[in-house]
Amino acid sequence: MMRVYACITQQHDLWLVLLAGAVCGFGAWVSLNLARRAAAAVGRARRGWLAGAATATGGGVWATHFIAMLAFQTSLPTGYDVGLTVLSSLIAIGGAAVGIRHAIGGGRLAAPLGGAIAGAAATAMHFTGMAALQVPANLHYDPIYVAVALGLGVLLAGAGFTAALRIGSLKGLAAGAALLALGICGLHFTGMAGVTLIPDPLHDMSDQIMEPGLLAVAIAVTATVVMALGLAGAIVDQRLAARTAHEAARLRASEERFRQLADATTEGIVIHRDGVVLDVNRAMAELLGKPQAQFIGQSMLRFVVQNRRSDIERKLAQPTSERVELDLLHDDGTLVMVEAHGQDITHEGRPARVVAVRDIRERKRAEERIRHMAHHDLLTGLPNRSLFLDRLNGALASAGRARTGVAVLYLDLDRFKAVNDLLGHPAGDRLLQEMARRMLEAVPSHDTVARLSGDEFAVLHRIAQPGEALALADRLVKALGAPAELDGQRMVVGTSVGIALFPQDGSSAEALLQHADTALYRAKSEGRGTFRFFEAAMDERLQARRGLERDLRQALSDGALSVHYQPLEDCRTHRILGFEALVRWNHPERGMIPPSEFVPLAEESGLVMQLGEFVLRTACRDARNWPDPVKVAVNLSPIQFRHSDLPATILGILEEEGLPPHRLEIEVTEGVMIDDTERALAALTALKAAGVRIALDDFGTGYSSLSYLQKFTFDKLKIDRSFVQLMAENRESLSIIRTILALAKSLDIAVTAEGVETEEQRTLLKNESCNQLQGYLIGRPVPACELARFYEPA
Repeated sequence: MMRVYACITQQHDLWLVLLAGAVCGFGAWVSLNLARRAAAAVGRARRGWLAGAATATGGGVWATHFIAMLAFQTSLPTGYDVGLTVLSSLIAIGGAAVGIRHAIGGGRLAAPLGGAIAGAAATAMHFTGMAALQVPANLHYDPIYVAVALGLGVLLAGAGFTAALRIGSLKGLAAGAALLALGICGLHFTGMAGVTLIPDPLHDMSDQIMEPGLLAVAIAVTATVVMALGLAGAIVDQRLAARTAHEAARLRASEERFRQLADATTEGIVIHRDGVVLDVNRAMAELLGKPQAQFIGQSMLRFVVQNRRSDIERKLAQPTSERVELDLLHDDGTLVMVEAHGQDITHEGRPARVVAVRDIRERKRAEERIRHMAHHDLLTGLPNRSLFLDRLNGALASAGRARTGVAVLYLDLDRFKAVNDLLGHPAGDRLLQEMARRMLEAVPSHDTVARLSGDEFAVLHRIAQPGEALALADRLVKALGAPAELDGQRMVVGTSVGIALFPQDGSSAEALLQHADTALYRAKSEGRGTFRFFEAAMDERLQARRGLERDLRQALSDGALSVHYQPLEDCRTHRILGFEALVRWNHPERGMIPPSEFVPLAEESGLVMQLGEFVLRTACRDARNWPDPVKVAVNLSPIQFRHSDLPATILGILEEEGLPPHRLEIEVTEGVMIDDTERALAALTALKAAGVRIALDDFGTGYSSLSYLQKFTFDKLKIDRSFVQLMAENRESLSIIRTILALAKSLDIAVTAEGVETEEQRTLLKNESCNQLQGYLIGRPVPACELARFYEPA
């Protein structure tokens, strides 16, 4: 068998090998039998027998080769080049025709030479078929095996033709068929043994590849139909030539062989004359659920569905062999979709037609499934974006003619990510299916609900007035806001809805969907769990935001951002302990843009990772030139903690820029914990273990700050500026600061007070034993080149 390198798994399907041998033996018997009849015939009959013998010989050799190829199974993906596969069949049939014609031409050496020609053609077919094999590997042939394969094919085929054509008995035919089959199988498996597969992932594979499964079905069906039709022609011709009782007996035997072969095929076979059925095989009877006898003498139109009878009747009158798809009537009244094609024959001395009928119901069901998958979401079964836009375009065309309205509702689930993070993606999938079910219940049946992507949905709603769209949006918000049971937990997700109306908000499907998305963005920014109609001003704001996002992306690419530093001092000694890194953006047209405007934009647009890395790298590079005790503090966004490789990224930057980890302080807010507590704790723990200090920023402003002190040992707490600014005149703010300082002291955690702007605030904080101060009183944020005045250069 074909040799491969040890890294490739391989095996041979024994049943396919046996099937190849059976097809080979049967094809050899039929081809030599037809060659005998061609030798005994003259004129047009001889040419007919010769064509049949060549077809049977070439078809049998071709089918044997490719069935045996399918029997060889390897771990490499395989396919077959369509052009070379077809070419190999033409070589087999054409070479067989030349060889048989020479073998029956007369002369002492005619039979062995004709057989040798057929064997050589079979060998050429084999190696053309091997060239059709498409695998990510290179094929190398052993010339010794190739020579042996050629010798086996030529010698045994010549011997087989000689035995069959010179010995007139059945034994001679059997011996010839055995030799011919042995030669074909010998050349194939010897040729296969001389092939070595060397894997090559860069191997250029053909664009026209036939899948092995489809090739297997095509081989079996083609071989069966070709031989069945060949035997049918032989029997019809034999019956015309029957003049004696001996010939009649032989004819009956041939008919029985044909009947057995026809009944063995999975395709239905019908012989008719002028639309009247003369004979059918067992498969045809089983296909329509009737006994074979009930077909004989009946009009073929009786078995065709009523609305196709005139079309089929017209085709019956034309000598065409095109394939036709039609519905036949089963005996129980159901429809059977089939594909039929036929060809003219002579039956009992008169012209007739044989039709092969194939059941294509399963193929049609598969095609329908594929069409459905191409236009529907696999998880929810809802239409996808492509089908939604198609239906929306149709609705807009109809609405334009009828002067009616259309509303597009764009929905986004509000807290869907929390479900995925808490319960996992399988639970998230079940939630999406539940939300889809609720939407279908809330939306009129004649409208369309589609899943666009992730947790985004759209509704096509036909309306007479805008109030109907408002009512539907309200129903959807309420329906999707109801609790859902998932894995024993009650989850409340909710949705926001944006609405765009035709024709006032747009005349095309794309414009309406875009404007509904703009309205959705407005609804989410105004509190979620609500709906908003599109307004032109929304689009202007959204376009401005998108322009700012584009400029920010360009600024990051061009290095147009900068980092300023605000000092932190020791409250007792007034010595500078470090600086907080603050990003700045001087826009070429708009001037200085505050971080409160572009940092949230970076978080929403996915630029925050690039922005955060820029600030961290710049801060580390600048800080390595400061005196050793002086630290640099860098803020991290909660979104950055969604990336599992964040600790490795931070530590890698420290190593690349040459800054010791103990001189870096990472500031986080409690939002880091809320987003994904476990992942955040794992990242913070890894950084702290490496020596990086961790500070909890804006302490006291959130809901769960105290609980996070139990889960992680922070190095520092930062009191929010809102408490510091009011501490002089507001006793509650001063009490909160005292409480925080007492808590931090008991936990041995340092405290930094932000927003210190007056001497009075500094004095109060010093009296309360605050550790560090930060604010305009200590120093405003300045570029790195202006920091020398705060410390002595290293």
